[in-house]
Amino acid sequence: MAHRKIPYTKYASTYDQQIQLLSSRGVVITDVEKAKEYLSDIGYYRLGFYVYPFELTYPFLDHRRSHNVIPGTRIEDIVAFYYYDLDLRNLLNRYLSRIEVAIRTSIIYELSNKYSTNQYWYVDPAIVDNSFIQTFTTQYYGKIKLKDPIKRHHRKYLGSYAPAWKAMEYMTFGNLENLYDKLKCNADKSLISNLLGEPAIGVFKNYLSVVREVRNSCAHGNVIVGMSLTNNVKTGAACPTLPIGTQNTFYGALRVIDFLLRKVSVNRSNDMWKEIYKATNRLYKISPNLRPLVEQKTGIVLPNDYKEEVL
Repeated sequence: MAHRKIPYTKYASTYDQQIQLLSSRGVVITDVEKAKEYLSDIGYYRLGFYVYPFELTYPFLDHRRSHNVIPGTRIEDIVAFYYYDLDLRNLLNRYLSRIEVAIRTSIIYELSNKYSTNQYWYVDPAIVDNSFIQTFTTQYYGKIKLKDPIKRHHRKYLGSYAPAWKAMEYMTFGNLENLYDKLKCNADKSLISNLLGEPAIGVFKNYLSVVREVRNSCAHGNVIVGMSLTNNVKTGAACPTLPIGTQNTFYGALRVIDFLLRKVSVNRSNDMWKEIYKATNRLYKISPNLRPLVEQKTGIVLPNDYKEEVL
């Protein structure tokens, strides 16, 4: 049964009113001017996503939610959590790009060589389902043709498309994921999934979805630590087991990212974890009481002997 909708009665508020509301909910604010600086920099609505884990009724978002926070919660704790999430987004974006390039390169190289006499295999209905070809042609290739290298290709050569190794460089990761899914031959799919360490085609497709979803969240400034994936991370090489309740969270997503990155470069994976540990340690210096939340939501646990490297 659908819930009965009610009129929206909230209005824009000033920084002073926002500070008063936060204080009424138990947030400790000792420096009002600094609090205004936080609000003018981040915004009250965005900051609210990071107040949420401090609430007494967390993780409920229904009628049980009170908005009141755990006693002793400082606005500095909330802001530190915001910047930690920002740090994770920024550093992950770099490593996700590395994974994306590796997947793109693998698909281009392996299938372009398998179908070496067919430069346009990615739009061949004998190789790729026609639903991908139609959507790609009508919705995406027009934008790809605006890229200077593709413009130069079409000025010089006959044909409706550029060869795979040119055109696919400008496909979005969503395009690549869809192309992989729409390959007609399972042997083609296995060629790519085996190369990246996951023999099960369905599981590898799930990994592609996880990477795309986290990458989009990073690119659009969405909350990472508390994110919920559209689909659960499937049991496979990256995650033989996952704690109950973490299958659709950042906890599982980070395991997939680490697994794929290690297939690309163990050194890059090690670099990623050094950066993650550094950001996490910085958070705990400001707000040590966030450790249980971060460990639960992310699975990020600082080594017992952790010492921050001095560069």
